[in-house]
Amino acid sequence: MRQIVFCLLLLQPLPLLAAIQFSQSECQKLNAQRLEVRKQLRQPYDAEHGQKLQAKLQELERVLKNHCKKPVKDTPPL
Repeated sequence: MRQIVFCLLLLQPLPLLAAIQFSQSECQKLNAQRLEVRKQLRQPYDAEHGQKLQAKLQELERVLKNHCKKPVKDTPPL
């Protein structure tokens, strides 16, 4: 019986895994930061700075991939 309940729980859709989508302006800012990091990576740098830039680039790409698939439209200010 426990196995059946466990299997049923596994088959349920998990809406909590869905990532919240950022606004278009937030996604544009993140993309601009990503482009700036890529620009910096084309310049001379030491190994430590290069590792930090690579880590920052990977994090920005991960955030863009998860939260900017379908960005929500910006709402006009009231």
